[in-house]
Amino acid sequence: MRGLKEKMKMQDASVTDGVQYRKASLFDMIASVATNGGQMCFYILIMYASYIGTEGYGIAVATVGVILSITKVFDGVTDALAAALIEKMPGTHGKIRICVAAGFIIESLAVLCLYNWCVGKFSGIAGIVVFTITYVMYTLGYTLCSTAAAVGPTILTNDPHQRPMMGFIGTVYSYITPMVFNTVIAFAILPKYDNQYNAAMLKNSCFFFVAFAGVLTLLAIIGLRHADVKESYESIGSKKKDDKIKWSDMWHVLRDNRPAQMYIVSCATDKLAQTAASQSIILTLLNGILIGSYKTTTMINNFTMIVGIAFAFLGGMYVSKHGVKKSTTFWSWVSIGVAAMTCGFCIILGKDGMSQISVAVVPTVIYCIFMLATTATRMILTTTAGAMRSDVVDYELERSGKYMPAVVGGVYSFIDKLMAALATTIATLCVAAIGYKNTMPQMGDKATSGVFWMAMFLSFGLPIIGWLCNIVAMKFYELDKDRMVQVQKNIAEMKEQ
Repeated sequence: MRGLKEKMKMQDASVTDGVQYRKASLFDMIASVATNGGQMCFYILIMYASYIGTEGYGIAVATVGVILSITKVFDGVTDALAAALIEKMPGTHGKIRICVAAGFIIESLAVLCLYNWCVGKFSGIAGIVVFTITYVMYTLGYTLCSTAAAVGPTILTNDPHQRPMMGFIGTVYSYITPMVFNTVIAFAILPKYDNQYNAAMLKNSCFFFVAFAGVLTLLAIIGLRHADVKESYESIGSKKKDDKIKWSDMWHVLRDNRPAQMYIVSCATDKLAQTAASQSIILTLLNGILIGSYKTTTMINNFTMIVGIAFAFLGGMYVSKHGVKKSTTFWSWVSIGVAAMTCGFCIILGKDGMSQISVAVVPTVIYCIFMLATTATRMILTTTAGAMRSDVVDYELERSGKYMPAVVGGVYSFIDKLMAALATTIATLCVAAIGYKNTMPQMGDKATSGVFWMAMFLSFGLPIIGWLCNIVAMKFYELDKDRMVQVQKNIAEMKEQ
């Protein structure tokens, strides 16, 4: 922590750029984005919704996939509502902390109903209805909390060195949280249930997830105490400081803000590819069936995440030096190369040879190196995405004179969740296409050619497509490092008028 603090002191962007940037304390930077970890707790838990729908409510696999996709489309609509709610709040006592707390309470009650209180009590049509209602309740809470939390880094600092570091810290939360929970599940919970994802196992896990999310949410609320004030949300550039945000402003951002459009294309396509690849049923194909050991893959993932954090920190420094545009392009190309080599290695091993990863030293070491590179590059791209969102918000402030962090986040989140809904459908339909129509993939199933090639396509092929979309989008994204310095100078001049 001391090294990070000293590094940030050395890089005084206000001096080098000639702009008086808004800065945050190191504690507030670390605490305010703890919601990344808290929301990941719920995200990980809800990834098993397809299992609980089948095991706990007697719903067919394909039907569960359709329900999840439809509710996620609804979830995308609620993003616009949540963004508008946040922008229209008076902010007298803050906005973000209130919405984060309310969202956490709603989603906590929802997952407790979904995985505990209602399991085994409903089936048939009643099971579908109860499952859908509780899932919709979860999406409402998750949307409110996530939309509010996304505003935090933007109002906390506009320093071009601090923003990538906040993205890095948020990335650490986003990766460490799954590492902790996947370790607990693989080594402490799954063995009690014969390594099967079933209703009893998920019920046992649920309280642990919710409690940990609560601690991280409280930490974020503390970290936002200084920035979440009424003065942080005032628009500039208009003759009236109290100029209110209108519903039409969300459409104007989507129609007129080219950097926002490119941000949406970049992040949403990444979301489609990586969400499909990270679905629990797809991870079961790769880790449970082909490799054949949750414990081995969990240890590999833990190692690569810990080491990858160091590379992600260096990536954050790269973003600080070169800006979001150049960083996104460069690391997307690196990610494509890593994914192609990893896929090639798996193809060389074949469907029967991949089990050597869990028993032989050489294949395990090689696979571990590839996973380390994969994790590091993905962490860096996650860091650039966070900084990109804040840059787009400031550009909109310069362009329209309106400060709309929630609207910009809501517009993106709407498209993002449409992609997530499509990813869920892709995952469920793909596993159904290789024979899993009424049951879910489980460790110990036969490693067929269908399982192998489907795992390769969803784990490596789709992400490559997403990164290619990044590269194309960045060719039309104008906010490079020099342009953002000018944006901040223009904003400063607007405030003085």
